[in-house]
Amino acid sequence: MAVTKIPAETARQLLRPTWLRAGITTAFAFFTIIWHGNAWFVDFWDGNDLTVARFVLAGFMVLAASMIWEYAKQEATPQVLQGALAAGAAAWLVAGVVIILVGSTTPVALAAGLAFLVLGVAELYAGLKLRAEFVPARDHVLLGAIGAVTGIGLIAW
Repeated sequence: MAVTKIPAETARQLLRPTWLRAGITTAFAFFTIIWHGNAWFVDFWDGNDLTVARFVLAGFMVLAASMIWEYAKQEATPQVLQGALAAGAAAWLVAGVVIILVGSTTPVALAAGLAFLVLGVAELYAGLKLRAEFVPARDHVLLGAIGAVTGIGLIAW
């Protein structure tokens, strides 16, 4: 497959939601690295580490869903990818709400896992379908594969 440049107008439209999604994901990853096993951080929240984790995960999912939705509604995004991303963003939004409402680790992991799996499969499907005609779709193949594997991992463990 030949390497092709993204048209300037497409890149301009997708720049903000792409970078904001990446930034939100980076902030969440940074939190998980610091939070995991850090006694001072857990004690700072009076030992309510699950509550903190739930709110941070829910916030991550809702904010990321809004960026996924913003990406999906851009004029440059093909219709197949718009539908897939809209379904994934809806799954992440619902999971964010469910995570706030439940109080134990198993439902949190299941909600997050299902949301990752839905978005991952949707991005993988649309990315594979559009990769020859829409250059950014190649990134969605990778994002979709990682998301689906993450979802399966969360559900399995």
